[in-house]
Amino acid sequence: MNADHPFVVLPREAAQRIEDADSNVGELNLHYLRSEDMYVVRRVARNNVGVEIALPGYRTLNWEGEVFVGQWMTKPAPGINESHLDALRRGADVYVPYSSFKTLIPSLRNPGSKTGFLITYDPDIPAEWLALGAQRFAAWLVSRDGVRPMPLAVEPKTFGLSQLDGKWPVADLQRASVAVVGVGSIGGAAAQALAQYGVGTVALVDPDRFLWHNMVRHVLGHDAVGRYKVDALKTVLGQRWPNTVAGTYRLDVVEDAHMMRSLFAEVDLVLCAADGVAPRRVVSHLARRAGKPAILACVLDDGAVAEVIRFRPGPRYGCLLCLRKSLRHKGALDAEAAQELDYGTGFIHRPMTAVGADLHLVGLVAAKAAVATLLEWKHGDHTQRLPGDYATIGLRPPGDMAAPFDLDRALQVNWAGIPSPRPDCATCHP
Repeated sequence: MNADHPFVVLPREAAQRIEDADSNVGELNLHYLRSEDMYVVRRVARNNVGVEIALPGYRTLNWEGEVFVGQWMTKPAPGINESHLDALRRGADVYVPYSSFKTLIPSLRNPGSKTGFLITYDPDIPAEWLALGAQRFAAWLVSRDGVRPMPLAVEPKTFGLSQLDGKWPVADLQRASVAVVGVGSIGGAAAQALAQYGVGTVALVDPDRFLWHNMVRHVLGHDAVGRYKVDALKTVLGQRWPNTVAGTYRLDVVEDAHMMRSLFAEVDLVLCAADGVAPRRVVSHLARRAGKPAILACVLDDGAVAEVIRFRPGPRYGCLLCLRKSLRHKGALDAEAAQELDYGTGFIHRPMTAVGADLHLVGLVAAKAAVATLLEWKHGDHTQRLPGDYATIGLRPPGDMAAPFDLDRALQVNWAGIPSPRPDCATCHP
């Protein structure tokens, strides 16, 4: 057994049994997982009645291992848990003489020639010590040579996004809803990021299945092959981010535009990561008609540059066609022509040059733009203001394009605004 840096995990059920105990002392069993050099508390006894600890969903913590017997104690001598923090910070080889520790805790068992374990629970540890990093639970390795602290991780009562409450607008985003149109490499990463940000409802729109050639660039893996992308992604989001409710729509945004109208009317924002000119134009048009902001994200020029655009409803902001015509007047790249060919198909005219990590980066930027828009637009959170509405990002920039694609460095970002609506625009002036 490697005793240099042993580590203890205390599951919530075990911690709760100790916290709720009528007595001040009891037994516990720890399973030692040799490959991880980790002890897991798997049984807690109080009043001579032991209960096995269930660990649903924790694959590693459920591994079987060598079983060791230890003690737990509540309300130990004052200063015990504070000294645990002090000793840990001074180093793993700091020992408290056994006789001294025994004087402080008379009910400590004599380990004899073996190694003993102790977990102390102090519900009254001063707040100033908690602020310094001390814990109400502390773990100790006990031998006749001395007692030394063990690093201890206690499963909290609440975890996930609720841990960020007060530091991030969890409640505001939990009430938000976003439709993600196209859940390929960019859209899949964007949907996952929206869940990580805490968006409460995500509507996934895509008619395609996930196949082997998608794996090189997608957030999904082997277990999703053959499934519809929206269904497989919903499974992944549900497992990792259960506070986000994912709806699935095996629909094509162009062919099923009549069904998109009702969907867009229900959500707060639309994020489009679908390939091709037509889907982007349809999303721009329908989101504008629904009075909802839209984020459009794609890569251009064989994955050399990325484009993330925010369209906001209102008379000051034009639509996608207004932006494209404005760029063409300035002599910029005809970005829509480049969108007509699928990237990464492996055909001679379109080599596989769009790298998965770059596409995920674009998806993350699109998700951040969506969240920033929701927080500013709906909640007046001006800490989330974007530098502009139109970002071009260098991924493998050639350095020979006209503005706004005049990028010559990786991760160089150009921000610009959206032009006003054209007088004859059918989208902006219905």
